[in-house]
Order: sequence, then structure tokens, then C-alpha cells
Amino acid sequence: MQTKQLCKRLIRTVFAIAGLATFAVPLMQAQVTGPDSVEVSKIYQLQAAFHKAKSTQDIDLLMSLWDPNGRLTIPGDPNSPYVGYAQIRAYLLTTGSFTHRRFSLVPSFKIEINVSGDQAFFYEECHDIGDYDLQSRFIAADSYLAGTLRKINGQWLFSDMHGGSSYPLSVDHYYFP
Repeated sequence: MQTKQLCKRLIRTVFAIAGLATFAVPLMQAQVTGPDSVEVSKIYQLQAAFHKAKSTQDIDLLMSLWDPNGRLTIPGDPNSPYVGYAQIRAYLLTTGSFTHRRFSLVPSFKIEINVSGDQAFFYEECHDIGDYDLQSRFIAADSYLAGTLRKINGQWLFSDMHGGSSYPLSVDHYYFP
């Protein structure tokens, strides 16, 4: 009886390892490599800090991620574009992340980063969850942020960005450009 159980466990282990190996191949291919990999990694850190700042309502952290002379364009907003640190800050303080408690999530497979020297194209979508720590949680907002990042004094910053609705949600539709 013990031999049968041992064989069954061995067979399950072999299939499990084979399954993991099959799963790991696409993951290995998705890794960032090449001359821009360090810069792309830094941009992912910028993106993570952006969502931490939104989720914790830390406007000072959020503004530290912006070019002081940056520009934020919001389609359909009559006051847009917002240019410079003061205007961008004032606008962001009126958004849902700062007027309501929200948890900001990002579908990582939709992030696009294309580095070209000290500039990069960047695209992401944000899905904000209201009442995130309650059973009544809900999707409060779906938006995108896309545009030009600039590397200034060794730090990647949001520079000429566009933001708007990413509704309806889609696995393969991008809302900018």
C-alpha cells in the first residue's frame, strides 16, 4: 500500500514540476532585459510610488514625482491643461483619490514603457477601489495616465501627461494616444 501511495505522489510531483516549468517559460520571457532595463526598472518604481501616493493621500509624495514645469491634460476638462507644479497639485487635490479614501490598483500587463534617452513614453491604467477595507468595496474610478516622462537630475518624473477615463474596461484596448 505504501508503494502505491509513493508512486502516486511521485507521479503528481512530476506533473506538478512539468506544469511549473511550462508556466515559467512565459514568465522568463517577460523579464525586462537590454540596455534600458535599469531605466525601465526606475520607471516602474515611479509608477509604484504614484499609486502609493494616491492610496495614502500623500500629495507631497505625489508631487515629488512630477516635473515642476510639467503638464497634465484632461480631455473634456475646460480648465485643462494644468501646467506647472502649483496647477497640477491644485487639480490633483480635487480628484477622487484625495477627496475619498481609495486603493489604487494597476493591471501590470497593460503598462507600456518605451525609453529613448532621457525621455520615455509611459501608459498605465488605474482602477480605484472605494471602501477598499470593507465588504461593501466597489470600483470607484477607472482611468489612464499616459504621456512623456523625463529624466531630470537622474530621476524619472511625469512631464507631459494625459489622463482620462478608461471606461469601459478592456483587456486589449488602450485609451491613449
